[in-house]
Amino acid sequence: MKILMIRPRPEAETIGLQHVMIVEPMELEVLGALRRDYDEVVIVDMILERKPLRHFLELHDPDMICVTGYITNVNTMGAYCATAKALNPRVVTVVGGVHCEVCPEDLDLPGIDYRVVRNPVTVFPLLLEHVEHGAGVPGGVLAPGQRLIEDELPALDFHYVAPDRSLVDGYRDRYFYIFHDKVALLKTSFGCPFTCNFCFCRQITRGLYRRRPLADTLAELESLPQQEIYIVDDDFLADRRFLTAFLDELESRGIRKHYMVYGRADFVADHPDLIERFRDLGLRTVIVGFESFIAEELEQYGKRSDVSANRRAMEILRRLNVECFATIILGPDWDRSHFRRLEKELKALRIHFVNLQPLTPIPGTEFKAPEGTLLLDRADHARWDLAHLSIRPSRLSIPDYYREILRLYNRIVFQPAVLFGHLRRQNWRMLWRMIKGSRRVERQYRLKIDEAAKHWKAEAGRVH
Repeated sequence: MKILMIRPRPEAETIGLQHVMIVEPMELEVLGALRRDYDEVVIVDMILERKPLRHFLELHDPDMICVTGYITNVNTMGAYCATAKALNPRVVTVVGGVHCEVCPEDLDLPGIDYRVVRNPVTVFPLLLEHVEHGAGVPGGVLAPGQRLIEDELPALDFHYVAPDRSLVDGYRDRYFYIFHDKVALLKTSFGCPFTCNFCFCRQITRGLYRRRPLADTLAELESLPQQEIYIVDDDFLADRRFLTAFLDELESRGIRKHYMVYGRADFVADHPDLIERFRDLGLRTVIVGFESFIAEELEQYGKRSDVSANRRAMEILRRLNVECFATIILGPDWDRSHFRRLEKELKALRIHFVNLQPLTPIPGTEFKAPEGTLLLDRADHARWDLAHLSIRPSRLSIPDYYREILRLYNRIVFQPAVLFGHLRRQNWRMLWRMIKGSRRVERQYRLKIDEAAKHWKAEAGRVH
């Protein structure tokens, strides 16, 4: 079969990190690696392409299209499948991805033939056989109208297949993550061993956590020609024994690359010796989920960490000259004083790059918005991006809350001394790309402010 695999372009309404990072579509590379010898696979990355989808459908005339994405891509995924069906009613349309696995009802849309909701690595080859030869629909795949019933699905399978990265050779030089250029992705585990109630990651694996065999991971790492490696585990810094073994292998095999990982603040705070050793073996950046510098909020989120760990972790990273990309959750009950205190905290800790996320009850997670406070419609998928306000602020108007977010971004990211420091340490081209991307995000926020202000004035006029 001729199979066209598509990563969707973000909707204009989505406030997206794609302006400061675009990484390879690893989930499609894995599916591509599962093709049979006589299948032809093409990956189209619509984030990078400027031509419309119709061009690629007409160019490749596929027998099947596969589209994966997140909650913000739901409408686009449905539209892509509808477009393919309009051009060729016989084309088979398949959708998948993490949101489809947790909330498949959102993708029970006209034009979509199959939704992969469990074990895509084992299911996809079986689905190909079903489509071509009429074999039974594999467990873990839903046809139109079918509901997700956990008891009727196969158990979770954590089998790993190395991605076929050659399928995106044409895009390779354009993948980056802020200051990591031509970055390659590596996965060493599935799920997360912690239980934060706001997090979507645990829902994908139903709370289970599994690691790949270390030898298998190192063999894949050695095979990568890229120097910049983003380890995309939900939490790479979770186990001292594993990290020690990993570093032992890097050292004994003489692997010299640059790494970016996600890790908890308390692990960094409690294991400065390992972080230092990892730095010496190539660690450049840690994405740290600080979440909050308010003890009550950390407890509310089920973080099982504390404010002192956040501060100690940042002090260690700064002393070791390891870059920190910080994620912070903004509470709906914040007023201006909360934003000012956070600004003071971030500057005191010399955090120079931050991702500010208004508290969002992502569908499928344990966290729910208080009754009557939800601002986003469940079906307004493009806005569930962890950047839009989803819960009505209790102490600020919506436009003022957005203004505070934008003000804080500018006060942290665009400090002149910080930018000059980046210029000394980073490639100027990467810095310019980061600045340009950040300004695009700023324009999106300014549109949100104008939109919210107009709505607020209209509401006030109706009241009076």
